[in-house]
Amino acid sequence: MMDKIDELIISTLSQDSKQSTFEIWDFLKKFEIHLSEKEIESRISRLESEQVIKGHTIKVDAKKISHKVIRVDLVTFRTSQSLPKRTEDLKKYLNDAPFVLFSGKTRGGYDWITIKSFLSNDMADEENDIYRNLFGDIIQIYEVYDFVPQTNVSLYALAYTEKEYEEFLKEWAPPFIRN
Repeated sequence: MMDKIDELIISTLSQDSKQSTFEIWDFLKKFEIHLSEKEIESRISRLESEQVIKGHTIKVDAKKISHKVIRVDLVTFRTSQSLPKRTEDLKKYLNDAPFVLFSGKTRGGYDWITIKSFLSNDMADEENDIYRNLFGDIIQIYEVYDFVPQTNVSLYALAYTEKEYEEFLKEWAPPFIRN
């Protein structure tokens, strides 16, 4: 079971997974949490054994690597008895694909959204054709947009805490709030 301290540890590790336990200790101190480095190591080990932390990754500055084509696919499915089975096939395809950044089921106007990264427009167009051929039987509406990121990708957005959100609001919300 995760608590607020675990959430803070995950939050700081999501910003830099190579931090030392001393750096994590120093981060926790800002929130008036006083753990020993051993206790921090123990919590990280437990989170890893419980598969909450499944690996350690890097953060890449997209502006310093070769240009990528980012595509956003918006899909609405047609009703079909084969839809549950074909959706499983779609999940497998998207999980296996090395170019998928993020993909998932939605509630709202579209049934599925996928964000993909390609090395070229030709590669993106080729995969677009393959995708429509493989899953055209369940696709009713298929919209594709090229996306130009204005910020770097950050998994930190999946791990920040309520306290960090409140700190953000203290800095940014006051100009917009009138008493």
